[in-house]
Amino acid sequence: MSERDTLHVDCDTCSARGPACTDCVVTVLLGIPGPRVDLDGDEQQALSALAGSGLVPPLRLVPRARPVRSVPSPGPADWEGLEEPDIFRGLVTGSEG
Repeated sequence: MSERDTLHVDCDTCSARGPACTDCVVTVLLGIPGPRVDLDGDEQQALSALAGSGLVPPLRLVPRARPVRSVPSPGPADWEGLEEPDIFRGLVTGSEG
């Protein structure tokens, strides 16, 4: 199972924390969870099946937005030594042929 298949449930960063906790599968099955619960693909499917049949509530996780990291704009030094065809190489112009 790859890292991509793992769902990281971090209750500390859930924006629904508080009002939605009592109706969330993590709280129902684990009580008050620790800082993070990792669910692999099989666990996600099992919880989805249980929730779909009404045996447990669904996952109510609403992750907060992460802060955006600003990236500096390229300066003239970043373009030094490049010829104009090098700068535009690989751009699609719509007139390929």
